[in-house]
Amino acid sequence: MSDIAKAALERGPHAPDVKGMDRQALDLSDGPAVADVWTDGDLGFVLLLHRRSDGFVASELYYSTKDSNLRWTDTEHLSGGITGFDPTQAPTSGQVLSNAILAVVSDSESRLSTGRSGYEDDGELIRVYELLVSGTVGHLRIERIEKQQYTPGTAPTRTAHTSFEKGLSSPVAIAVVRPGEILRVVPVERNTSPTNATGEGFDLFPAVQ
Repeated sequence: MSDIAKAALERGPHAPDVKGMDRQALDLSDGPAVADVWTDGDLGFVLLLHRRSDGFVASELYYSTKDSNLRWTDTEHLSGGITGFDPTQAPTSGQVLSNAILAVVSDSESRLSTGRSGYEDDGELIRVYELLVSGTVGHLRIERIEKQQYTPGTAPTRTAHTSFEKGLSSPVAIAVVRPGEILRVVPVERNTSPTNATGEGFDLFPAVQ
């Protein structure tokens, strides 16, 4: 699976589609499938899903960093386990969402040597969230907020955040939170303008140092 993850990183994250029409049904019948890719500079993550021999679906999280030639190194396995639901079956996913359009289904923490300034000695404590996304959502808007400028329940100011549109290639996505930041995830409806949000965003917090 490491080779699958590395190839996914080399292809890059799924491009956001404003109309949200290019999401395909998740198919695990031929082996592990790439559910999502997340990159942040020289740090990259890949979530794979596969069906175990007992029939349960499991997720596997891999990560990589770029070398001096700006190429992704061989991916390493970070975490994994049974998802607790079958993301290939819309009714099962619907039960997990329970009328919501976005839900956190798991999160994990790992301390990684990333070379980031200020974290050379002990590395960064990274928190990775796995999200289940309704089929009504075309893509996600991710707003990165500096933790010291965060006010719960309020929209971030221009000076406090950057944002980007995240494409979706499956019902399961990942969001990676690094120390000192908070991510606000806003679901955006299919077949609308990029500014038309389906619902209010919710905040993903970093690991406690």
